[in-house]
Amino acid sequence: MDDSIASLLIIIAISVGVSVVTFWGLGGLVHVAYYKRRRDRAHEWKLQPKRFLKDDLVRHSFKLGGFNIIIGGIVGGTFSWHVVNGGWSTLYFDLARWPDAPGGMVTNLVWLPVSALLCYAMIDAGLYYSHRFMHNKWIFKYIHRWHHRYTAPVIFTTTATHPLEFLVFQFFVMLPVVVVPMHWSVYLVVVLYTYLIGMIDHCGIKVQWPLPFHTGNRFHDDHHVYFHCNYGHHTQLWDRLHGTLRQENRRYGEHVFGGKGAPSKAKAKSSKSDLDSAASAAQ
Repeated sequence: MDDSIASLLIIIAISVGVSVVTFWGLGGLVHVAYYKRRRDRAHEWKLQPKRFLKDDLVRHSFKLGGFNIIIGGIVGGTFSWHVVNGGWSTLYFDLARWPDAPGGMVTNLVWLPVSALLCYAMIDAGLYYSHRFMHNKWIFKYIHRWHHRYTAPVIFTTTATHPLEFLVFQFFVMLPVVVVPMHWSVYLVVVLYTYLIGMIDHCGIKVQWPLPFHTGNRFHDDHHVYFHCNYGHHTQLWDRLHGTLRQENRRYGEHVFGGKGAPSKAKAKSSKSDLDSAASAAQ
């Protein structure tokens, strides 16, 4: 077998292996620890203590999420092989190589956290806008609704999406490596953190960790409850900017599109009463 093909298969095997171990292994341990052994104490740990996915949906999320995570491992492993073998990207391996500016190593060390923040912000923006696009009526009905069948998500629903949606997600996670010059270790840390946030946001468990640049996992759990709002992945930044953050005085649901909700029933009744009063006064 050609050495390049052998190295490709090895890197893909490692990538898929890591993905499977974290998704089925770590995810499985979390699921058993809470959803099997502590189910009778759901009020202590569950974000939606009175709502559980049916067993067939849990199994479905395990299979669909597992299928996508393997596809992701293959794509990620192939790209890693491409970079390791000299293929073009903005990643670099030598700390002293980029940027070529006065200050040398000091400049490069300062750039490490800057590039991490740029990569993080770029992924966060990409996932927000692509996610919001998935809530277009037609796209939602035929593609994104696959993911929203899990109204009380478990950790396996992290990647349980339509395969096309998963590839769109992966595209935006990989996009920074052709835009932002950064050390390979910086990119790896940001991607692993993004994956961790995804698992935390979908586990359905109250996670109180003060993670940097993360809005807390109730934010995304509410997205599964109310559907068309709270589109952000890591942060609330883009939702606040575009007014798609869930509001207590607005009404949401599967058929309330647009991201900004609809007037609450109480408000709608009040408005109707005002109109009736105005009409009576006019008479």
